[in-house]
Amino acid sequence: MKIRSAFSRRYIIFVVITTLVLICSRILFYYFQDELSGFFFIDLLMRNRDLNFKTNYDLMYNGVFQYYEENPLLDEKAIYLYFWYFIFYPCYILPYEISLYLWDFLRLTSAIYISLKIVKITSNNRELYFFFLFSAIGYFTDMYLNNTNWLIQLLLIESFYQLQREKKILSGILFSLAVFKVTLIIFPLILIIVKKLKVKHLAYFITPLILICIPYIIFPEYFISMVSNWFEVSDTSTDLSLINIFLKLWRLIQPAHLLYVSFITLIVLLNISNEKIKDRIALIIYIFVSIFWILIWVFILEFALFI
Repeated sequence: MKIRSAFSRRYIIFVVITTLVLICSRILFYYFQDELSGFFFIDLLMRNRDLNFKTNYDLMYNGVFQYYEENPLLDEKAIYLYFWYFIFYPCYILPYEISLYLWDFLRLTSAIYISLKIVKITSNNRELYFFFLFSAIGYFTDMYLNNTNWLIQLLLIESFYQLQREKKILSGILFSLAVFKVTLIIFPLILIIVKKLKVKHLAYFITPLILICIPYIIFPEYFISMVSNWFEVSDTSTDLSLINIFLKLWRLIQPAHLLYVSFITLIVLLNISNEKIKDRIALIIYIFVSIFWILIWVFILEFALFI
């Protein structure tokens, strides 16, 4: 597949370098943990490295039928829809170390594929710029935590692409698979608001989602367990130290979400024809990104200098 955009080319270079750097840092810390421990703020950085992947891996321990019950391996409980268990299962049956690097490879492959595919949705340089800007931030943090947002981005983009090709059934199925993270249920509503989906075609998205959620109807206690987990606060610590505040803020902001937020932003921009409004949105995005990174580096410097 030919690289049509300079932004796509730069993004591919970025994700390849980022992947290699983060993999190498993981390997170095594994083999030289004793030597690096206590050095600068490496302990802080490595404490949450691959945290989400390990959490998802350990949550599989209970099996699908007790997926939402107490887990003996960790304090957290499952919050994704049940079919996530089957999506992640191939990684779970492999040894942890192998599945970890397989997840890295799948994320990198997905990012390269998306960078080539997105130009079929839009060729506007400004829209592509903001998409890749948000995606770059999201990719780095998603890989650092080894999260699942890359898969959501892939499924949403592919769903939208198939919708544009009038393959509504396939589009709805891909969307339903992305809703293992339940907040993504708003995606069709966004499409309706920006006039990319007609209300009468909403059934193509809702029907496969209802079908895939039939087990919750048959076993209502299963559904109740999942919902109760959503409202449970896993971290009740009252520690107000700078490190703990930073970690809570990091989890709240979750910059890895920018992977799929980047695409939602792109869809909104596609529907705006007024250049002045686009300029204002561009300014807001610049301010948001700048403030975010300033805050992150202020916290990091605080750790380095005073802890």
